[in-house]
Amino acid sequence: MALDYPTYADKAIFVDLLAEGADPTEPAAEAELDAWIVDREIPFTTAIDAPGAGQRILKDFSPIDHTFLVELGTMKIVTQALAPSTLYPKLDAL
Repeated sequence: MALDYPTYADKAIFVDLLAEGADPTEPAAEAELDAWIVDREIPFTTAIDAPGAGQRILKDFSPIDHTFLVELGTMKIVTQALAPSTLYPKLDAL
């Protein structure tokens, strides 16, 4: 979705969560997050778990790549998908 961000930037807030570090059993560190942003040219907000929190992203959201569409007024998940492109029709409807 990063490449399509300009198309939807006025309709949605994008946040990318990086869960795994170099060792998939360890949370990502700030240096890994910075490298992730640069490598993928991510133009929107990105985050990792807070130091000492473990891998909460994996435990609380999803153990695999996943995309969530969240209604900002209520912060409720409207829909979710493994393939971000499947959410484009819902974004178009916003």
